[in-house]
Amino acid sequence: MVERAFVGRRAQLATLDDALESPDGPWVLLVDGQAGIGKSRLLAALAPAAARRGLRVLAVTATEDEQSQPLHVIHDVLERLTDAGADVSDVPSDGDLTPVGRALRKHLAATGTLLVVDDAHWADAESVRALAYLVRNRPAPSFRLLLSYRSGQCPAALTRVLTATHAATRSVRVPPFSEDDVAALLPEATAARRDRLLAASRGNPLYLLLLADLPDREVQRAIDGEDPAEGDYPGLDRTLRAELAQLPRRERLVAQAAALCGAHADLELLCATAELPIDEVAAALDELSRRGLVHVAGSSVTFGHPLIRTAAHRLAGAGWRTAAHRRAAVLLRHRGAALPALARHLELGLLGTDPVAAAELKGAATEVLPSAPATSARWIAAAMRAAPGGQPEPPEDRLLLGRALLLSGAGAQAREALEPLIASPGPNRLEALLLSARCERMLSRVDLARALLATAAELPLLPGDGPVQLELAILEMQDHQDAESQARLDALFASEAVADPAVRAAATALRCLGAVAELRIEAARAGFEQADREFERLDDGGLREVVHVLPALGWSAYFLDTQARGLAHLDRAVLVSRRFGRSYALAELHTVRAYCLLKLGRVGEALAAAEDADDLARRFGYADLVPFAGALALRALQLTAPREDVLRQWEAISGLPRPVMRWWRQVVESTVHEVGVRLGVLDPGVEAPVGDRPGPMQPTQLARYADLALAHGDRDTALQLVGRAEIAAAHLGLPSQLAAASLARAEYCCATDDLDSAEAATTASAARFDLADMPVDHARAMLLAAQIAGRRGDFTLATRRLAGARETFVAAGATQPAAAATSLQRRLAGGRAPGGSATLTPREREIAELAARGHPNKEIAHRLYLSPRTVEDHLSRILRKLDLTGRAGIAHKLGELDSPGT
Repeated sequence: MVERAFVGRRAQLATLDDALESPDGPWVLLVDGQAGIGKSRLLAALAPAAARRGLRVLAVTATEDEQSQPLHVIHDVLERLTDAGADVSDVPSDGDLTPVGRALRKHLAATGTLLVVDDAHWADAESVRALAYLVRNRPAPSFRLLLSYRSGQCPAALTRVLTATHAATRSVRVPPFSEDDVAALLPEATAARRDRLLAASRGNPLYLLLLADLPDREVQRAIDGEDPAEGDYPGLDRTLRAELAQLPRRERLVAQAAALCGAHADLELLCATAELPIDEVAAALDELSRRGLVHVAGSSVTFGHPLIRTAAHRLAGAGWRTAAHRRAAVLLRHRGAALPALARHLELGLLGTDPVAAAELKGAATEVLPSAPATSARWIAAAMRAAPGGQPEPPEDRLLLGRALLLSGAGAQAREALEPLIASPGPNRLEALLLSARCERMLSRVDLARALLATAAELPLLPGDGPVQLELAILEMQDHQDAESQARLDALFASEAVADPAVRAAATALRCLGAVAELRIEAARAGFEQADREFERLDDGGLREVVHVLPALGWSAYFLDTQARGLAHLDRAVLVSRRFGRSYALAELHTVRAYCLLKLGRVGEALAAAEDADDLARRFGYADLVPFAGALALRALQLTAPREDVLRQWEAISGLPRPVMRWWRQVVESTVHEVGVRLGVLDPGVEAPVGDRPGPMQPTQLARYADLALAHGDRDTALQLVGRAEIAAAHLGLPSQLAAASLARAEYCCATDDLDSAEAATTASAARFDLADMPVDHARAMLLAAQIAGRRGDFTLATRRLAGARETFVAAGATQPAAAATSLQRRLAGGRAPGGSATLTPREREIAELAARGHPNKEIAHRLYLSPRTVEDHLSRILRKLDLTGRAGIAHKLGELDSPGT
């Protein structure tokens, strides 16, 4: 663990080691950095290097507990000298510091010594004076002094003497961790989680490790300074909270008050919360600032890191916090503060029925609903608890609670809150039904959602119900009621509701996706251009209200080969959703982002987006999105991961329930089937789940199964699938689908030795993939083009094509096809023998090399994503071509083929 935790400090260690090397170099070494940055680990790593240079290492650590004890650091130095065999009985234990300094200097001069003082900022005044004496009177040319302290906290007396004596110094600042450092420290974590931890920890290893101990759902609470949910937090309690607990009572109370009040606490609010006079609060803030625990700027107090605030918050008992929140609320109410500022303290300081607080909490909940729905849900729930008993519950309170819970992603809780309203006549019933239907859809309870929609559709619409119509259209489209959805959208465009820019943009995006589903591609293209412009015009407030419609625009862009433009809208939607607390939209937004990113060849980012989607879908109970995002991750892993990782993901996805939404289900089923066959865990004879209903991705799907059929020697089926793919692609006219069909044709022609046709089809495929902005697929086409050139004997052209394909794969992070390109280049080099029965195809050469190295057929199948039967067929042809009766002679024959004279 010490070695792992020392990552990222090699440069600083080398700097210190270099300073120790030369006797004429700097002899005072200064190491500074923030608390927890890794100074002590750096010093521990330096000690062996100093010992190898013949230096005696004496290391001591100053502590805050002993700061009041005179000479406590010097006494520790004397103990280290005693441990090293020195007789220090001549060193005075107290009295005038000059005799102490002289005696200590004599003992330190006896042999080459490195004196290390860690946490020098805690050194007592007398020890600092003794160290200053050593700086003024260097014990010997071989003596080195190393002082380590928190940034900006070097004892003033030492700073002055270093300046006055012009001592030769070398300063080293320990920097925050980088992305590479975090990857080395936490290799098991996903890239997305490492990025979150790095951002949250600000590169501080202590904070990084504390946060790494938390599950994902707790990380945000901790960095927001909130008290973590139920359960222990031993790392925090053992480190930061333990340090805060040692503060004097005054500083501890002010730290607790600052943690409770938040970033905008002023002196008056801190005084009321901590129950201290203003002069004591000001003095405490000065001391906390000096220690680097807080920063004071104007009237605001912020902690050096949110985890320090979390520790201070946990340090205060629950009873103290409740009473302190009530004191803060009283002051803020007296000031006439804004309701949201007051509501936070009212919520946490409630002790029972309080009609005034209930009204204030409800007003605050309504005010923050657009920007912070999760907070709104908490406050309206608190208002309902504080309301006087014995009175009917206002239905608008429950509707507000349901709306806030849904927007924040808590679908199950929202559905429960709305239940009493859906059967009660009144103006709130329609919205309650629609919100409940969306909850059921998110929770994959399709029949219940459909029943609620049917009831809602029978209710009379009211003026200003454009958003309601829009919501009905969304739910009808998701339920495959395409005709009903399009009719509703047409009616919406004919109404005054489209005067609202957000409604108009959302309706345009939905109509575009409907056109894609009906394969009216030109109409879809025109619709996308219009929707693109409409969403560009929306400000963040307008986008916030229809952010759940952005996936429709993203899918349209994905299908229409304009995924880069769609991704820009999706990225903005993610930022707006996070800013305004629209958590309910994030899981699907990240799913669509993942698909667009993979199509653009940004494989690592696609995997990270899929991981985010999976995490959010599981957290909020969106069961359908888990396998759908997982299918994308499975395809990305095929490009980046070894077979065992792909198989692990395949097993995880294949064991999940299938999505209810039809085309999501089809994507998952076809992905699981195709990848399963390639892995050799599914029988290739199992019927491929290619849907009968035409869709915008049907040519790609047919092309993939044509490739599988070829891999298993079924040329008749492959030809049939290639023909169907070409017809479907021609009808669509989309570059990506035309490219997929052309590549399938090229692969079939290669298998039948029609190299001229294969070359033409490959050229067309590469050009169309380029037009569709699909670099990885373009490189796949170039890889096949390289094989064709190699089979024709044009190795210069083959090498050039391979180099270009490999460069693209590497840039995209597609390590598996990059390795395949390298392997193909070697095979082409080994297959330069002139034609004849002994000339092997690239695939045969690959299998022959593995067989020559002793790999059994099943392992070869696993390595190459083939079935064992296909490997057996290839080996039979290899043995015939090499004129062999068994595998034993393959290695010798390959050597003959590769020899210069062959």
